[in-house]
Amino acid sequence: MVYPLEGIKVLDFSIAVAAPFGGTMLADMGAEIIKVERVQGEAQRLGLPAGMDDVLDTKIADGAADTTSWMAFNRGKKDLAIDIRTEKGKEIVLKLAKEADVVLQSFRPGVADRLGVGYEAISKINPRVIYCSFSGYGETGPVAHRAGGDMWSQAMSGIVSVMGYPGGAPQMMPFPACDHVGGMLVAYAVMTALFVRERTGMGQAVTVNNLDAALYMQYSGFAEYLTGGRMPYKSGRSYGTPPFGPFRAKDGDVLTIFGTGPMWPAFCKLVGVEHLAKDPRFENDEVRRENREEIGRLLDEAFSKKTRVEWQQIFREAKMRCDPCLTYEEVCAHPQMEANEMIYTTNHPVRGEVKMLGLPVKLKKSPGHPQGPSPLLGEHTEEILLKLGYTSEEIADLEAEGIIRTTRKKA
Repeated sequence: MVYPLEGIKVLDFSIAVAAPFGGTMLADMGAEIIKVERVQGEAQRLGLPAGMDDVLDTKIADGAADTTSWMAFNRGKKDLAIDIRTEKGKEIVLKLAKEADVVLQSFRPGVADRLGVGYEAISKINPRVIYCSFSGYGETGPVAHRAGGDMWSQAMSGIVSVMGYPGGAPQMMPFPACDHVGGMLVAYAVMTALFVRERTGMGQAVTVNNLDAALYMQYSGFAEYLTGGRMPYKSGRSYGTPPFGPFRAKDGDVLTIFGTGPMWPAFCKLVGVEHLAKDPRFENDEVRRENREEIGRLLDEAFSKKTRVEWQQIFREAKMRCDPCLTYEEVCAHPQMEANEMIYTTNHPVRGEVKMLGLPVKLKKSPGHPQGPSPLLGEHTEEILLKLGYTSEEIADLEAEGIIRTTRKKA
């Protein structure tokens, strides 16, 4: 099988979530990804936040069990454990960069240049390189120098301002959605630049940042604000007008999307709350938005009298829609997941059989596929250096000097 990105070589200096996720998306499509990792190992292998090396003990022990999130964001990659701050270490990565199609890095702006692996240095030896830099806030500007992260992007982009109930405590999304979108934008940016290079032969620097990713997640909200001046507001359980949103059934939650505008009386009759149809607190969309918390409580009580399956049947017979809100367990057991091939199983040398999400993009004639599990720290160091022409003796000397780390058995 020929994979879409077979033959594309990527040198991946990135850490944490967003940029590594972008690299994994490229790996899933067949690109060869060499993850350049410090000899102590990346802190997030242990579930520790990036940038805490001076505060916490982040040294990775041989055979340590990596966190599941690190494994997911680095599957299918080869691992080169190396100290690029040394001259010999930098010499090795520059040899790799000379042959790379793509370089990914997520250092703070200016750090890659100080280390000698910035775009200017690498493009001199490899003019066709696609050099993708991921940062927290951008390359320039008043906060560009700060370390970024998903939570900071949620706060600065306005996401927190619209999460939760009016007057309630501030809330954040319960998973790093900005990082996830940032990784997708990294893959999108790299693929676009590769397409340009295919047509013109031109390599170039590409930048993506987490703040912009967070803004893009709110594309429709900012469209309303920037064009119409409408300020988004905290809307509680849903961004729509009640009864648009999820409610509590007897055995879980259900989602309804019908019942606004002229459909409100029919909805009330269907749910068994006919008396609410003419209640002045709820009689039209505008007042229901103002009283969304109260209508939510009343409809929760009404929906709690039947199961999700019962509500589905009732709404279906009325030619309306009411779908269950599934838990992760229910999602993974749903036959649609198997039909979409969205659960991928592989074997990890430490954890054994592991499962993770598959590819959401299917190319019918040249499909991608996850390229195996995440690598152990230094798992491919020896293999990579042997291909560069280093001898086994030279590799052993480099490891003795602390410049590299391998998984070879120690004497």
